[in-house]
Amino acid sequence: MLTLAHREQGLIVPAGNPQGVRGLDDLSRPLRFINRNRGSGTRLWLDDQLKHLGISPDQVSGYSDEVFTHTEVAAAIQQGRAQLGLGIHAAASTHGLDFIPLFHERYDIVMPQELFSDKRFSPLFDKFFSRGFRHAVSTLSGYDVSHLGDQIIL
Repeated sequence: MLTLAHREQGLIVPAGNPQGVRGLDDLSRPLRFINRNRGSGTRLWLDDQLKHLGISPDQVSGYSDEVFTHTEVAAAIQQGRAQLGLGIHAAASTHGLDFIPLFHERYDIVMPQELFSDKRFSPLFDKFFSRGFRHAVSTLSGYDVSHLGDQIIL
């Protein structure tokens, strides 16, 4: 397993947070939510958290309104089609929206150990370990590349 980056996820809300959103408990309030698509990691995390909080999806206004990317979540909020959504800090920042951090996740590449030395993957690894890649990712809000290249053998 090879670490690429860690990133921050949380609630994306309009600039200035006019509804005073503080956390996932606010999903039970009458606010228009924009959801990620079924099967996405973000949606799986949310569904688990709602269950833990005792909030039924039926209580969340807009729960069935789905988009496929974090950028689409931010765009829906920026355009006023929703008042909050779950997504990454970088999407909120890019759209000039506020962000309430909830958790960090890591991005890894998982592959058999013998493939790490396979020359066919060299261009991929060269790109990941380049100064340009590290710089580009580190300039995104909520991304941390301090563990880029860490290898964990399972």
